[in-house]
Amino acid sequence: MASIAVFSILFPSIFFLLFSFSVQSLINHMADHVSLAEPSYQNLLKYLAILFIVQIAFILAFVTLSHFSGVATILVSATSYTGDILSLQDLFSSIKRKWKSPLTTTFNGSRQNMRYSLVIGVLVALAVLYPNFITISIAILFGIAAIVFSLYLAVVTILAIVVSVVEECSSGKEAQEKAAEIVEGQRSLGFLLNLFINLLFSIILLGYWMILGDRGILNVTIYGLFVVNMASLVKMFVLMAYTVLYFQCKKHHGEETAILGKVQYTKLITDIPV
Repeated sequence: MASIAVFSILFPSIFFLLFSFSVQSLINHMADHVSLAEPSYQNLLKYLAILFIVQIAFILAFVTLSHFSGVATILVSATSYTGDILSLQDLFSSIKRKWKSPLTTTFNGSRQNMRYSLVIGVLVALAVLYPNFITISIAILFGIAAIVFSLYLAVVTILAIVVSVVEECSSGKEAQEKAAEIVEGQRSLGFLLNLFINLLFSIILLGYWMILGDRGILNVTIYGLFVVNMASLVKMFVLMAYTVLYFQCKKHHGEETAILGKVQYTKLITDIPV
């Protein structure tokens, strides 16, 4: 697990530093060679297009690394919980075989979460356009309610990602339905976990901002690097915790799940009268 943590921090950090210095170099070069005159206006559009491509490339690279490290985290956590041994070869083989399922499940869950993000965005826009006590109060109350409800729904979304990795032939809507079924009666634990992690992450970011303050471009790079690393660690911790929650939910419903090599199976625990 330590190697996965190093991988989750090291590679995103390298990509972010390359991205940060590339963007800054591009902006400096653009400021030196571009003006609003007609001949330079075309060059400005060219630089903006390059800047956009660099940003998209970084986002895709970060999301790809985050996805594969997430799958690895779930696999290692599951085998550690069950006491099995997962070799490096088996790990890479399992990642190669399973990476599509959690990706489909993530997209399926993201579509549901976008609705609540849209609600929060509309409320913020109303508060900005019509700043008075009533609109601000309504925006705050409904915003908090939307955030709490989204954290509650995220329990199934995150658990479905674990299901799509641990169990065979489970992805997308099927994984969502299976996660909702096994988390029945234990959903409050997942909600409290989400609430705790989000509060802790917010407090850390706020404390970092208050201590470091505004120190120009260097601060932007350090702040971005800090956020990238924190996001990677938080995601790893969340997936580890939800993998444990998955097995706890299985036991709660009278099922014992084991992972032997590349095969996952479930044993029903029943009382056999003598």
